[in-house]
Amino acid sequence: MRQDTQDSHKILDAQITQLCQEGAAGYRRFIVTQWQLFSALSQVSGAKTQPVSMELAARALADLRVMKINADERPLPFAPHPLAVDYLVAGSRLGNQILRRMWRDAGVTSQSTADAYLSAPDYLEHWRGFLAAAETMPPEPEVVLNIVENAIQLFNFCADLLNAQSTEEGLECRIITPQDLSPSTT
Repeated sequence: MRQDTQDSHKILDAQITQLCQEGAAGYRRFIVTQWQLFSALSQVSGAKTQPVSMELAARALADLRVMKINADERPLPFAPHPLAVDYLVAGSRLGNQILRRMWRDAGVTSQSTADAYLSAPDYLEHWRGFLAAAETMPPEPEVVLNIVENAIQLFNFCADLLNAQSTEEGLECRIITPQDLSPSTT
């Protein structure tokens, strides 16, 4: 699954790295996106990470209130398989320490009191739970393919949230594509 989603994951990671380079404005966009993403994911019944999504959405909303930012909710454009949601949510927590360091190194979180989202626990037990559930799934190729496709769609949904926000706010933001991440062949 990790291999099949790596292109979408790399695009999202590059977008977040770009946000870090934008300082406080990038941090605001990051928190808006996290709130929109986890608010949408918290609506998926059957996902074992639903409580985590709900807590992360609440933490991001608390940060938005501190920053005095209003943002619209964005519903998921499809009904994802719960395991795809668990993969994205639990996997996102693996990178939480890296995000904390990136924002701290960008000088944003040391100046901000809006750090409820970044101070969330890592919830590593949910990643272990996802791995256990994935290992015990019956080998049904159609179901597995659906989960992988849904996980890619979820990564793309998050990237789309960032891109839409850039357009709405009139901020300059170059949309990152898979070609941007490929080594040059010239």
